[in-house]
Amino acid sequence: MASVSDVKGVGPTTAKALAAKGFKTAEKLAKAGTADVIVVSGIGSARANTLIAAAQALVAAAGASEAPANESPEKEKGKGKKDKKAKKSKKKGGKKKSKSKKKKGSSKKSKKKK
Repeated sequence: MASVSDVKGVGPTTAKALAAKGFKTAEKLAKAGTADVIVVSGIGSARANTLIAAAQALVAAAGASEAPANESPEKEKGKGKKDKKAKKSKKKGGKKKSKSKKKKGSSKKSKKKK
């Protein structure tokens, strides 16, 4: 079992406050509802949701590490270099813009001496 202090975002002060309200393990925090956690001093609903989600992730990761070693997580598709290049070209606007044409007779060289 993981301690509540192992949860991302829980420091020593928050860990003590959570433990005082009965949340001594990450598992208990992961199973708690927002209303249960906001009774802890210094924790509002947004932070409670964040801590609960972090505790759930920690518990899930701990459970996954206990899985058989021959099962490896699949790589996410679509994260290669080609995709990054495509994103860059989209950010720049895709096609290159052509240079604007200068008006005739606007440069000094084009004026003829009479």
